[in-house]
Amino acid sequence: MAKLHNYYVLCPLIDQKSFLGVAHDKEGSSVIVSLGRNVVNKYRLSDQKQVGGWTSKDHITAPVIYDIEQDHYVGVFNNNAIKTWKEDSDNLDKIKKQKFPMNILKLVRRGDESPLVLFANGNCAALSFALDNRKSIESKALIKETDSIVDVSYYKLNNIPHICYIIKNNKDNYEILTCPLREELADMEKTKLHRMKVSRTEDVYIVGHLIAKEKLGVYILWSDGKLTVYDFEKKNWRTIGSVPWISTFSSVSIAWMGKNHLIFFGSNVEQDGAIIVAYNIVLGVGSCKYPMKMYTEGAKLYCFDNRIVLEASNHIGMLPYVVETKRNLSSLLGSHEVMKDESTEIANWGTPTRPLFHSSEDIKDLVNLGLTERSICSQIIPLLIEKNDHCRIIKVLNDFKDVPESILVLLLSYAIKLVNPNNIDVTNNEEFLRICEGDLQSEGTKAHNTKLNFLNYVLRIPVSDATLVPYLKNGLTLDNALFLMSYISYLLVDSEMEIHIEYESKLLDWCTLLMDAFYQQYLMTKDEKVTFVLETMKRIVDNLVDQLMVVDSLLPKLHQTVCGKQANDDVDDLLSYTIELMEI
Repeated sequence: MAKLHNYYVLCPLIDQKSFLGVAHDKEGSSVIVSLGRNVVNKYRLSDQKQVGGWTSKDHITAPVIYDIEQDHYVGVFNNNAIKTWKEDSDNLDKIKKQKFPMNILKLVRRGDESPLVLFANGNCAALSFALDNRKSIESKALIKETDSIVDVSYYKLNNIPHICYIIKNNKDNYEILTCPLREELADMEKTKLHRMKVSRTEDVYIVGHLIAKEKLGVYILWSDGKLTVYDFEKKNWRTIGSVPWISTFSSVSIAWMGKNHLIFFGSNVEQDGAIIVAYNIVLGVGSCKYPMKMYTEGAKLYCFDNRIVLEASNHIGMLPYVVETKRNLSSLLGSHEVMKDESTEIANWGTPTRPLFHSSEDIKDLVNLGLTERSICSQIIPLLIEKNDHCRIIKVLNDFKDVPESILVLLLSYAIKLVNPNNIDVTNNEEFLRICEGDLQSEGTKAHNTKLNFLNYVLRIPVSDATLVPYLKNGLTLDNALFLMSYISYLLVDSEMEIHIEYESKLLDWCTLLMDAFYQQYLMTKDEKVTFVLETMKRIVDNLVDQLMVVDSLLPKLHQTVCGKQANDDVDDLLSYTIELMEI
């Protein structure tokens, strides 16, 4: 689920027609804003302050980008020339231009590699190669004179670099062009060039498009509100769902938000204002929306450092957001209106009539019957637990994400028995660490580590907090809960395993759930194990809170350092007045 915060103005817009775009800067917390044909500024997103900038007499004709490989900035001037400069350069007019015999459309970043130079005729090359071979660059056009490239992106498929164009002709027809690139030169392998027309049988047209290198696909929004995606890897089309709350009578801007979410900007349904919509492409539903007063046709839309950056009518706006992936389907109930669609659609995306399964025949039969994922998990997983086949369970969980709460607790109980078959005393720190670190003589270390990985996998499964507590009370014993809390404490503090912030947050959620489910037993029992586990968890939480307080006290000093201000520890020097004692 996504949550949108308050809207801020990043900077005023000089002229909407001359605005070129926004790009990543050297630091992740700042961006390069090509405000107009002669002005480029750098802004810090955290406080919306300008931290640098340049002006030029020559017209800038494409967004300025930062080249990580050479540690300099690159810009396109007068459509056919490139300039490169360092951050401390104060006069772009004195920098030498390197002219090309053909027009340059834009520059595309490629991570740590040399950026791509994209020419207006459809050809491309690495910046370093293009600057050294300006006169020998391929000049034969890949696109017709009546066609235009409306979107471009660089991506890697199976570690092979590719380029993708969305091309629009004078009849408003669209085409997708993909082609692998050669490693060093980054020019096209034209023998492997692939074109595909974008069309549907219905009388609909395209209102929005996005090439997503994070999910390796082209997302197309149609005038009937349906969102489809072309998968680069599978080379097929798929319908995701209908996008709510937004009007498709006018163009819609799309950007990749992260964590299976897209962001849309367009006119609202009443067409008396604008709206920003966050959309979950896995569930096919709108996560949240943010109303806006003014709609801008063809507005440029970006996402940087968990912030939406939007081109508005007279300014560049910024909207911070948070995307959570740990909540289940139950949190979506009643979150969007049901749209009645009585039309019948028969689509042919070039895929086989029967879906391809990588699971066993019994699972295929259940899928063919049309059973839900919850029903399939309820029937398959208990049988696999009886067979003690935890490796097969992981394969099933990879295919089916919606696991019932009762089955999840059953998996937890089973995983604890695998890891701790002898029900050791958790207060025995030496014995407990042997189990957690796989230092056992009774069985192979590799086999035990596999069981630990299974327990870690179960703890990563998304859960619904409200509905899980009753199942934890009935499905786990107090000893199971104490072992699980001790194991989570080990993962948070003593484990050498790399734990991402999402997994750490989920582990803390599990601790909260176990406290809620067994709080009566914790209060009423006088067992030393309960006291030991709870005191251990309390020390961990206190330590985490202390670290947060240290960070909180350090932030003002860091902010002063970033702003170039000298910290002054003498409080008297900071006062705006002085006190003097006079003897009369």
